[in-house]
Amino acid sequence: MTSPDALGFDPLYPDVLGAIAGGLRIDLGDVQAAVGLFPRSAYYNQPVEIVVLLQNMIDRQVEVRVELQAPSKDERGAPVKIAAPRGAAAHTLSGGEVGVLRLPILPMLPTQPNPALPIQVSIKMRSRGGTPVRSPAGGAPPSALAVSPFKVQALRDIEFADPLEDMRGERILLTFDLASKQLPPPKVMPKTSYETLWAQQQMHEEKTHIGEHLDAARLVATSFIRAEVFEPLLRSTDEVFGLHGMPLHPGEAAAIAKLLTFALSNRSDSDPSFRYEDQRWFQVLAQTLAHDEKVARWTGGEIVGRFLYESVIYDAILLGFTLIRPRVRTNLGDRAERIAYANKVVRWLAGQLPPDLVYAYLPLVLGGVVVNHLVTGPGDDPWGMLENLREAYRGRVRLVETSAQEIFDMLDRLLQMGEDDLRRARIIRP
Repeated sequence: MTSPDALGFDPLYPDVLGAIAGGLRIDLGDVQAAVGLFPRSAYYNQPVEIVVLLQNMIDRQVEVRVELQAPSKDERGAPVKIAAPRGAAAHTLSGGEVGVLRLPILPMLPTQPNPALPIQVSIKMRSRGGTPVRSPAGGAPPSALAVSPFKVQALRDIEFADPLEDMRGERILLTFDLASKQLPPPKVMPKTSYETLWAQQQMHEEKTHIGEHLDAARLVATSFIRAEVFEPLLRSTDEVFGLHGMPLHPGEAAAIAKLLTFALSNRSDSDPSFRYEDQRWFQVLAQTLAHDEKVARWTGGEIVGRFLYESVIYDAILLGFTLIRPRVRTNLGDRAERIAYANKVVRWLAGQLPPDLVYAYLPLVLGGVVVNHLVTGPGDDPWGMLENLREAYRGRVRLVETSAQEIFDMLDRLLQMGEDDLRRARIIRP
């Protein structure tokens, strides 16, 4: 067993919020949140809880204030009476902390029965900044928690708001069904409460669990061969980029999938400094197996698509810069600048930044051209991929801004070199 201090890497904190609410996360900068209520159907005088999951993304304290606003009238102009906490509920999250804030409301007469009675939730955050400890796009699920699994399961049963549909500026709009039945008023009105789900002290236990699963992760990693992962990566790339406002040409998607496939390979034969432990995707894999050992029985494509896509994008960006640097006459920045850029692309994948075609090409598509002749197999047409990229180039280059023209100049040069690579590898044009 590997001790927590001998892992050989410093893993990112787990994505507790994502393990509970899935992809329904609200980005507030240094805090992510998910908002729901329980129960969705209630009677008069029955307490309803507004449930706010809060996940600190940095290593320093962050102050959070949550405030509720109930309507005074419904859509027909009839009076609405909902007892709710006065003022804002404030809480200070410690570095990396994840917790749940519960704010009770009480629907009362003369409110009319309503299948969609609204209540608005406002969340404000104040931070002095710090070092990020989690991936903005999610990350591995937790293997250690400060509460019982039963409490976590109860939170998973809550229907959380979709930020794409239910956000109104800084406010999240929730609705619940108020039926006509009336219960006796509660003797004591429930109070606002907060409970920690995960704190920094859980990280020692997380690291212990990760160390126990490194050998299993190495074994699973050997299954990430082209035949297993390329097609799932191709589908995920096409879907993810399109979902985030950047539909890809088939040649672009294939090039990115080839670089991602190459990033998942064991490159120790060609690179003596290569270690699985240095790859973010491997670190997330070990964390994932620590969370659920049964994942090791999944196919390589299933594992990569479900848990590793954002982390292998990060690794592929750093690898792509290394691959294209000897072939282009352009300053691609130092390692710190490349890491900052990789984090920026991951933030875009998390929905925190607007789309930019540069994110696809530099260096993902360009790196895919470099490894085109190395990532081949049955049914692959590497010559066709280059031709598809030339077609994409002709369509894109007319529309790009001047600042992106240099990238397409690099693409043109790399496409010519890519054809030479195929000839040297004796890959015959169909």
